[in-house]
Amino acid sequence: MARARSPFPVKPTIIIDTREKPANRLFEPSLEGDKDVKAYVEAKIDAGDYTVDEFTDLVVVEKKQDGKELYGNFILNNAVFMRSVERMRLFKHKYIIIQQSYAEFLDPKNWVHVGAYPKRFGAMAAVESWLIALSQNEGIHFIFAGKQNAAPITKRILVKSYQYERQRRMKAHQNQDD
Repeated sequence: MARARSPFPVKPTIIIDTREKPANRLFEPSLEGDKDVKAYVEAKIDAGDYTVDEFTDLVVVEKKQDGKELYGNFILNNAVFMRSVERMRLFKHKYIIIQQSYAEFLDPKNWVHVGAYPKRFGAMAAVESWLIALSQNEGIHFIFAGKQNAAPITKRILVKSYQYERQRRMKAHQNQDD
């Protein structure tokens, strides 16, 4: 007996949010894709900067430049940021990728925008508290990837999330046919 063909493509299409500035993108739009991705396309995403097209509520990745941007989101523009967190709740898997290593995040020299040296440690502690709270209460995973690793890590998250969900759905689809 021949098995029914999968209704789910082997490779995902990665969506790049149209509001992501071209200079800050982790990926360039490309209809050819690569060995892991069918295509990279631009489209409006309700939450985050990157997702997969095939399963619209599966995974979302929001990209942040550094601790300074996190500080701005959590402390200075909290109401706006919390609205984006609310939109992320619709996704099964939620990630925020920071284009800074954790060691860079902890370096007080990278916090000169806060002002006096002692205030920098307070700002770092406040941001860390927010990271923990959002991880615990909202299920958001934070990854300090660094500038060089942000794109490959984001791609792996999106592709692997898609592959696991595809396997789960194919199995459920096969069980329906049996």
